[in-house]
Amino acid sequence: MTHRRRDPFVFAAVIGLALAVTACRPTSTTKSSDAESIAPAASTVVTHALDAKSDPHTLFHSGSAGTAPIPSGSAVNGKLSAQSFDGIPKAGPLFLGVGGVASAHYCTASVVHSASGDLIATAAHCVRNKIFGGWLDHILFVPGYHDDVAPYGVWIATTAYLDSRWVDSQNQDADIAFLAVRKAGGGSQTLESITGASTFTASPGYANAVSVVSYPLTASRPVGCATTTSKFSAGQLRLDCSGLPEGASGSPFLAAGNRLVGVLGGYQQGGDTSDTSYSSYFDERIAAVFKTASGP
Repeated sequence: MTHRRRDPFVFAAVIGLALAVTACRPTSTTKSSDAESIAPAASTVVTHALDAKSDPHTLFHSGSAGTAPIPSGSAVNGKLSAQSFDGIPKAGPLFLGVGGVASAHYCTASVVHSASGDLIATAAHCVRNKIFGGWLDHILFVPGYHDDVAPYGVWIATTAYLDSRWVDSQNQDADIAFLAVRKAGGGSQTLESITGASTFTASPGYANAVSVVSYPLTASRPVGCATTTSKFSAGQLRLDCSGLPEGASGSPFLAAGNRLVGVLGGYQQGGDTSDTSYSSYFDERIAAVFKTASGP
């Protein structure tokens, strides 16, 4: 059965706290042929301070991180399907910190190399969504998460960096956000020094051999697969791997050489089915957002 993938928000309950949210239809439905003919709008970098004053309460516990490679996937009914595994240090789910308590996770993010060592990348619609009133100001990142284990602690998003094309009109070709984070409880180590990081790659080309790590909604472990990207439109990469349903938004496309070449989002906010996924293409405007976020 093919599941329709929508914006990743659902009802969840954690230690008695109910977070009521609803799924939403993608707001941008431009087809590939149309996207080619539309002149790109100018953009600037939008910086937004998130609410990161207090540390959240969580039910996470300590434990070891997954060390196995991202799985290659398996053939199911003639299609490549993602496989469950224990995860990798530099990828993890995003949680909403509501009322000082961590909710169920709703998107995926990954650590990206920066001067500060405390930067992650995810989809812009996981950070700002007009249907939900704009900014989501209480975002938590748990790298290497599996089975309620937070092997590298909980990291609180402090600042968001987005392309104004997304902030102004939710342009599907600008569906990426970079988040600066700090460790809950403090500490002198940077996130990157603990987990490692991928290198943001501007203008990576449309054909890339990649591995994808994703956290489906409410799942206790991530799934992964190895596949290839192709050109869907001038501003979009396409990726075929089934089993990347709700919650997959923001999942990193990791290419050879430890390069980040995409994150699941963009067209239909990542895709309307679990079989085919998309990413905004890392053009010069997205590269400018990254440059601002990553520092000198």
